[in-house]
Amino acid sequence: MTTAAELLRSVRGRRLCFEVAQRGAGGAEARRAMLDEARQVEEERGDGSRAAVSYLLFTGPGDAREPIPIPPLAEALADAATQVVDARHLLPALADTVASAMYWQPPQAEDLVLAAPSVSAALLPTAEAVLAAPEARWWSMPVEHDTQVRTVFEGATPSAPQGTAAERLVRWRDTVTDAERWFARERARHPYRQIGGMWWVTPALAGFGLTSRALTGAGSAALWLTEDELGWRAAELSPCAVDSAVRVLEVTGPGDWAALVAAYPLDVTASRQPDWFGAVGAHEGSWLIPDWSAVAAAYDAVHVSVLGWLTTSGMAVPVSPGATTTLAGWGPDATWWLADAVREQGERQAWVRDDTTWRPADHPR
Repeated sequence: MTTAAELLRSVRGRRLCFEVAQRGAGGAEARRAMLDEARQVEEERGDGSRAAVSYLLFTGPGDAREPIPIPPLAEALADAATQVVDARHLLPALADTVASAMYWQPPQAEDLVLAAPSVSAALLPTAEAVLAAPEARWWSMPVEHDTQVRTVFEGATPSAPQGTAAERLVRWRDTVTDAERWFARERARHPYRQIGGMWWVTPALAGFGLTSRALTGAGSAALWLTEDELGWRAAELSPCAVDSAVRVLEVTGPGDWAALVAAYPLDVTASRQPDWFGAVGAHEGSWLIPDWSAVAAAYDAVHVSVLGWLTTSGMAVPVSPGATTTLAGWGPDATWWLADAVREQGERQAWVRDDTTWRPADHPR
C-alpha cells in the first residue's frame, strides 16, 4: 500500500498532488506562486527556453496601482490543501502529470520547486486525500483481464507482427545491443558531443502491443495517460480478450521495478545515459533496463499500476552498487505484452478529443 509520504518522495507524485491542489479552492494563488518560483528557478539556471511567465496583478484605481504580493508556494499550498478530492479533477490532474514526464531534458523548473521540503510538506493533506479517494481505487489495482482495451491513436496504426513473439524479442535485443555499440563508438570519437535520443525502457517498435483498462465514460486509461503524446485528436479503442492463465508481473513501485531489472539486466549505459544523466540523476555508473527477451521466459506481460508509475517514473532507482535504472516511456496502468496472448474482441469505438477532453465520436459535444 502506497503511503502519502512515499507518493511525495517521487517527482511524479509531487507533481500530481500539485495538479490536484491547484484545481481546487485556493488553487489560483498556488498557480501564481508556482509560476513565480518556477520563473526564479529558470532565471537562476539560465534557462530561457521555456520560462514560466509570472502573473502580474494590480489593485487600485487609475495610475495608483500596486502589485498584489505573491505568497511563497508552500504558504499558498497550505491554503489550497484539501482533505477531500473532487473526482472531476483526478483524471485531468493525472493526465497533466503524465504530459510533464520528459526524459530527454533537465527537470522542469516546476518539479525542482516541488522538491523543496516545505512545499512537499504542504502537499501532504492533498496526497492523503488522493490516496483515500474512491475514484482513485483502481490506481493500485492489478491488471484486469476482463476490461483490457487496445488504444490506437490516429496515424499510429501498427503493422502486422513479423514472426513469432520469441523471434521479435531476439530482434529487439539485437537492435538494442547494436545501438549500444554505435553509441559507445560515437561517444569515444566525440567525447564532448551530446548524443542522445533513446530514452524509453519498453520493447517499443518491436512488434509488441500494450493495453490498459477501460474507464467508464472516459474510454481507456491509455487514451488519457500516454507519455510523450503527440496531440492526437482521434483514436480507436478495441476491447480485448485475455487468457486468464497468462503470467503477468505486477509493478507497484520502485522496489518491484528494481527487482525486475536485477533479475533480467541489460546494460544500456551508452544509449541512455546522455538523456537520463540530466533528466533523472547524475549517476556515474551503469544504467540498466530489463532484458525483455529474458523476461518473456517467465512472464507473458508486465503491468505498471498508476501508483507504481507515480512512485517510479523519472526516479533514479538503485539496482546494485554502481548500477541504476528508471522507468521511462511506460504510461500508468499500461500492460506491455511479451507474448501473443491478447486478441481483439467486439466492435472498435472511435473517440475524438475536444480541447483537453476525450469523448466518443458518435456523441455530441
